[in-house]
Amino acid sequence: MRIFIQSLGCPKNLVDSEVICGFLWEGNYTLTNDLENCDIALINTCSFIQPAVEESLNAILQAGLLKQEGKIKSIIVAGCLSQRYKLEELAQSLPEVDAFIGIDEIASIRKIIQKVKTGENIFQVNYQPTFLANEKTPRFLMTPRHYAYLKIAEGCNNNCTYCLIPSIKGRYRSRSISSVFKEAQYLVDTYPLKEIILIAEDTTNYGIDLYGEPSLAKLLQTLARLNWPGENKIRILYTHPAHYDDELIDCLAENPMFCPYLDLPLQHISDSLLAKMNRKINQNDIRLLIKKLRTKIPNLTLRTTFMVGFPGETEDDFQELCDFVQEYQFEKVGVFPFYNEPGCLAYKFTEQVSEKVKKKRWKELMEIQQKIALAHQKKKIGKQMKVLIDEASEKEENILLGRSYAEAPEIDGNIAVPKGSNKDIGTWIDVKITEAYPYQLKGEKIDE
Repeated sequence: MRIFIQSLGCPKNLVDSEVICGFLWEGNYTLTNDLENCDIALINTCSFIQPAVEESLNAILQAGLLKQEGKIKSIIVAGCLSQRYKLEELAQSLPEVDAFIGIDEIASIRKIIQKVKTGENIFQVNYQPTFLANEKTPRFLMTPRHYAYLKIAEGCNNNCTYCLIPSIKGRYRSRSISSVFKEAQYLVDTYPLKEIILIAEDTTNYGIDLYGEPSLAKLLQTLARLNWPGENKIRILYTHPAHYDDELIDCLAENPMFCPYLDLPLQHISDSLLAKMNRKINQNDIRLLIKKLRTKIPNLTLRTTFMVGFPGETEDDFQELCDFVQEYQFEKVGVFPFYNEPGCLAYKFTEQVSEKVKKKRWKELMEIQQKIALAHQKKKIGKQMKVLIDEASEKEENILLGRSYAEAPEIDGNIAVPKGSNKDIGTWIDVKITEAYPYQLKGEKIDE
């Protein structure tokens, strides 16, 4: 059995796909990257917002056409799409799919495939999922071998009014500190890792369910004891601003193993909109947090995201956001229009903002940030940086693409290095920056 696995959406989904690969690898299935030369296409879907739903549907329809042509025997749809919609609706609208499974079915994937092989249709989803992988769960990395994502928790309790994640992924559930540490040590012992990236729906709320309080600092203190020689880094994504404490900030500041890079989704700065979004933090606390982070962590790169066009966002609210972005000069910013998703509390809010206005505001804020990003990038010209080389460019010959501590994979830009050697891929090299653009740097390798 040759099985093709397509992972859509965020790194959290990717880890689920890696776990599915692990179970299949243990079962002696053959994994293939060739969609047109497989027996089963398994598509691990995302359905967080409408564009993600459309991407998932397009992937399913593409596989469906290949099934019609006899190139694929079966199609299995896993993950968020199955969790979000009723199975009867999915089965009716996507009859080419042989199985719809949810998060809790990941551990049973081999049994499900055996049933699908016999021609049985499987429609199996627990709409209040409880599955949580641990250090004993098999896993097969789908990232380059020099970095890995490490999921420390699953689900979410925040109930932001624009977000479907709690209804899709279930209640927040943390892995134990011991479990995370054991998997981290296994990963660094097994792969030539240079970077571990901690992920969850909300990393700063880690441990609230197990230890009665947010315990990310205690987890980090334990991970700092990894037997992992070399210039290696732990990066942390998806940190909710409402769940920071001084212990966590001090921990990040004091240990060089942790990247001076934080992903801090703020969404807005207007107090009225933060309240309507149920973000559980106000403008004053956000400002105090940023000041504390920048004071205590030298050379910190702050990445954040903002949402424009949330119901009730006035011109004054939007201008306040623009002024805030100008004032704080964030190194990395993502801007997204509000997607009015059925099932979210905000779907029923009055004062919905028109698509035309959302698009205008998105463009205006992006233009502001591009100038800020370019100014930050230009400051790096002439400086020497440690760069982790990810890959050779597919578009340009003799160009390597990498990242410094200030860039997360797939999210931020990269650093282009000409005349590098393929043996540099997966290693840290010294690079002198020569050119700067808003989302890319260029530099020259410094020979030893």
